[in-house]
Amino acid sequence: MNQKLPQPIQPAARPARPRRRWIHASRRQRLRWWAEALLLRLLLLLLRGRRHHSIASGIRQVVRLGQPALGRRLATAEANLERVYGTSLSPGQRQLLARRSLESFFLSCLESIIEPVQPSRIHAEGEGLEPLLAARQPNQGVIIASLHLGCWDLGLRWLSQRLEKLAVVYRPAHNPQADRLLNAARRANSQCHWISQFDVRSMLEWLRRGGALVVMTDLYGGQNPLPVDVLGLSTHALRTPLALSQKTNAPIYPVAHVREDNGRFQLSFGWPLTAAPGVEGLVQQAQALADWQEPLIQAYAEQYYWIQRRWRTGDGSGTRLRTLAPPAPRALAAAAARGRP
Repeated sequence: MNQKLPQPIQPAARPARPRRRWIHASRRQRLRWWAEALLLRLLLLLLRGRRHHSIASGIRQVVRLGQPALGRRLATAEANLERVYGTSLSPGQRQLLARRSLESFFLSCLESIIEPVQPSRIHAEGEGLEPLLAARQPNQGVIIASLHLGCWDLGLRWLSQRLEKLAVVYRPAHNPQADRLLNAARRANSQCHWISQFDVRSMLEWLRRGGALVVMTDLYGGQNPLPVDVLGLSTHALRTPLALSQKTNAPIYPVAHVREDNGRFQLSFGWPLTAAPGVEGLVQQAQALADWQEPLIQAYAEQYYWIQRRWRTGDGSGTRLRTLAPPAPRALAAAAARGRP
């Protein structure tokens, strides 16, 4: 397939939150941000050009040595694993899965910055792959429903080489200078546009003008969530991507991206999910998405983002709806194995 460089759609100009944050910050806060940005700049220089295997090995050592400082995140991951799987996992298995999950998360954050992996190591498949890459009608946008599983930044890089007018919704860093540095580093390897998660208007414009929008869909629902069964638990699902699909008639393509045990990478694409009217239509679409994602999370549980507080005490989420089988034997074996994350 011939690779085409995307032609970015420029959303309407409007004041950026990072710029306002910098203007209203105190002098002390600006100095702190400047120091953080300087350290980040040095880190990016050290990481640039590093190979995937060496970074993965380094992350494993950092997590092992820094375990006391990472205790809170690891405890959150273990609590989530206990909530989802109950007594079907031993405390030791939960600890191993939590550590591998954190290692996978750190590696995922760096995969858009370090030296790209060879294309021959990436395999894409699934019934939704061909229709996603096929030519669309003018002004027909699509939403790519990603999740925090495995190598999501590597999947984004792969898509950016094949889809014109690709944008990703991201969470801006609190430090505006660090935010600019991180986006510049990502753009060096992923040829796509970046839209803040707070800028819903730009998301709508992008879709209405025929763009493809990548959204992380496995986040905490926040305000006006949708009630969905996720991994056997009542969960507050994020409404925004579903509402965007309903408002613009943009189909949602589920996608997952994982690291295989043989050093290769697999991208899986599901059949597009279309929006039905009303709140009931949003819930049905959200449930269909969660049902598609579940087998992949089960198969690669050591690569899932368990450190997120997706189920929270006192908000009605986390109620047991059905019994969930333990993670696949492959995931438990990978968690216990010594080697790359």
